[in-house]
Amino acid sequence: MWYVIGLIWIALIAGIIWSYQKKKARHDVERASQFDQILTELKRDRGAATAGTAGGVQSVAAPAAVPDYSKRERLLAQPDALLYYVLRTGLPDHEIFAHLTLADLVEVTPAVRGYERDQKIRRLSQQRFDFVVCTRQFEVVAVMLVNRGAVPDAAQVENARFAEECLQAAGIRLVRIDAAAPPRHHEVRALVYGAET
Repeated sequence: MWYVIGLIWIALIAGIIWSYQKKKARHDVERASQFDQILTELKRDRGAATAGTAGGVQSVAAPAAVPDYSKRERLLAQPDALLYYVLRTGLPDHEIFAHLTLADLVEVTPAVRGYERDQKIRRLSQQRFDFVVCTRQFEVVAVMLVNRGAVPDAAQVENARFAEECLQAAGIRLVRIDAAAPPRHHEVRALVYGAET
């Protein structure tokens, strides 16, 4: 009886192996057929492209889209770069940043929520400063606005007033610099701190 059970097991295992090999062979034939089809299409496309250029007719590529943006020539214009170096020389123990927004310096209190909070944050992010002076620990000391001689309109005056109020509430000093008469490096510390320190 054990002999018959052993023969059944051997026949069952042989049947499973034969079925697996048959399925694998069918799968290999399908894969080879797919590969041949892809290779044929590739050769046909390459042949069509070669025939197009060999006959003197060249396919014209679609014009590349002109990007809407390009890299700025300089991060700071020449006068601003000069003022940056004056600030760096006058305050070697400080960090100087350019073109930060009011939203980078102050934040809306957690008590303000929802739509009103979003509006206040948006308004903060619209106010930009020429330079921000920080300690080595990145604590904001002063904000600098450079007066370039342009006459501000009513909206700019209102925005400047709003920025001054926010800075004053946050305890940040606002310093205005005349672009026509920038400070000398030995005057910078007194300008930023309001007195010699």
